[in-house]
Amino acid sequence: MIVKSLWHLDNETMIQSEEVLNPDSRFLQVESAFSLISLGTEQLVLQRKIPQSIQSEMKVPYMKGSFDLPIKYGYALSGVLENGQKIHIMHPHQNLCFVNRESLFVECQELPLYRIPLISNMETVINAIWDSDINKYQDILICGFGGIGALLAFTLKFHYKFKNIFISENNPYRKQKALDFGFYEAEQSLKYDISFNTTSSEKAMQFCINHSKEEAKIVELSWYGNKNININLGGNFHKNRLQIIASQVSKIPLKMRNEYDYEKRKVLASTILKNDIFDQLLTEPIPFEKVPDFFNDLRQNKISEGIIQLIKY
Repeated sequence: MIVKSLWHLDNETMIQSEEVLNPDSRFLQVESAFSLISLGTEQLVLQRKIPQSIQSEMKVPYMKGSFDLPIKYGYALSGVLENGQKIHIMHPHQNLCFVNRESLFVECQELPLYRIPLISNMETVINAIWDSDINKYQDILICGFGGIGALLAFTLKFHYKFKNIFISENNPYRKQKALDFGFYEAEQSLKYDISFNTTSSEKAMQFCINHSKEEAKIVELSWYGNKNININLGGNFHKNRLQIIASQVSKIPLKMRNEYDYEKRKVLASTILKNDIFDQLLTEPIPFEKVPDFFNDLRQNKISEGIIQLIKY
């Protein structure tokens, strides 16, 4: 059977490629509906900035090629089984998939297909909230109103009913969107109890450090790949006994493991995403055949305005 998938051939080229697959009876056929573009991670992949020491951990299921390129990569995908059941799966960008049953998540039947790929990023948000030990009476800073930052902000505001949420965002379109949704703009004169950095920017991390209250927590959701960063730990960080916490989705925090496993965390993510408000974060989906143009623009920093980018099959 012929399937179409997306490949990064080198630092400058992405193509849509046809492959012949001969699946056996152990695999289920999934007709892809939408997949999520994880801009930060996929930029690191196409730029070959995945550290050698963690490449095995960074592999996604059903990936082909290597991080030295070429590579068939991607993130979260929604689709439909032959019996009509909706599914969520971690899989490269591909129009037709053949997968084992164990890799499918099906507790998402109440979600529209275009929202199902958000489950994986929502798991990242859930981990960050758990890591922060946050409460609704604290002043909260979120640096970045991209996919993760906006999902985090929406989850805190519309699911957990937090009020004191401030956004720091340099992109004019995203900054205005945050204000339109009722979030406060971060200011130089304010300090915060909890800060979340989602930007992969050392300047944003430094802003969090410089604007934290005594014994405040800074939750770092960014992934820097092999990029070194330079931050000043000699001022407010040292004086105010701050904590910088690494939050990463592949492991559930130790303190939550008695209550949650990966399946239960996905169920919680799916439950939170039942709120139609999350649709307001979605950009018009990119037709599958036009995705190489999107990524080639991404290489040249020519990204259209938007928050969460989906591929439509």
